Amino acid sequence: MIKKIYVIFLMILTASCSNLDKGYNENLSNIDEKLVSKLELIQKDLQVNNTTRLKESLDVSFSERYAINKLSEYDLSKVKLYFTKPEISKNLGENTIGIRFGEEILYFNVEYKYLNGDWKITKFTERR
Repeated sequence: MIKKIYVIFLMILTASCSNLDKGYNENLSNIDEKLVSKLELIQKDLQVNNTTRLKESLDVSFSERYAINKLSEYDLSKVKLYFTKPEISKNLGENTIGIRFGEEILYFNVEYKYLNGDWKITKFTERR
């Protein structure tokens, strides 16, 4: 159970939203680049056990937020995160994230929504 909570938190941390200042008038490639940049920043933050950026980008249920708070108790510096290029259409995006700890890799599907100039994680599910 703790392992699944850990993986969910890591997935959320790596798949966070980006802070976009220009709004909806930006072209999709620009928005795509900013989301990828944000994901890379979150990945770097996790390597030093910083979960602040991930927590700020969540738009999920209370139980998922609780899991993220529990994740802060673990050493995330040894976890490797991999993510695919996000597929974006209009104000929605999705990608797959892989979290590797030790020899085990867990995959998650993550969905994002662009609201008020900011990307928010709205859903994440384990991929089997």
